[in-house]
Amino acid sequence: MSKTIRGTIKLWLKKQLLKKKGVKLYNNTVFSGCDFMGTAVIEPYCRLSGDPKISIGNNFYCNAYCHLLGNITIGDDVMIGPKTVIWGRDHGMEIGLPMTQQPHRKEDIAIGNDVWIAANVTILKGVRIGTGAVIGAGAVVTKDIPEYAIAVGNPARVVKYRS
Repeated sequence: MSKTIRGTIKLWLKKQLLKKKGVKLYNNTVFSGCDFMGTAVIEPYCRLSGDPKISIGNNFYCNAYCHLLGNITIGDDVMIGPKTVIWGRDHGMEIGLPMTQQPHRKEDIAIGNDVWIAANVTILKGVRIGTGAVIGAGAVVTKDIPEYAIAVGNPARVVKYRS
């Protein structure tokens, strides 16, 4: 949103409407293309950019300095730790075309209900995280994670299941 008075007023009004819905957006949070289905807390310095849309379920928590970009669906009761990146696109790498001219490749990301994503996690395009899963701190998720799995590492791998 622009830094004009009109843009500032529009952003303030949008935040007030979301506040009535139970969505708390802290200062220095940037968001566009987001659809909040219920209550949510978005801590400071987060950037949520729907490309085209981020759909967020009820009782959502996003800690500080997170960056979400892409067509992302997030279920109910999801917690995301600080400095997490959920990125629904990347560049091509074909030979013969400079990197700066490579087209974007986009794929949807889906996160189920009751998921905990710890600090400094990176989730890449096309990934599905099942209901009840836990993603350990610093993990890089490149493939789907099954329901109730605990995944850690780079690349993330399932080490056990919640019982």
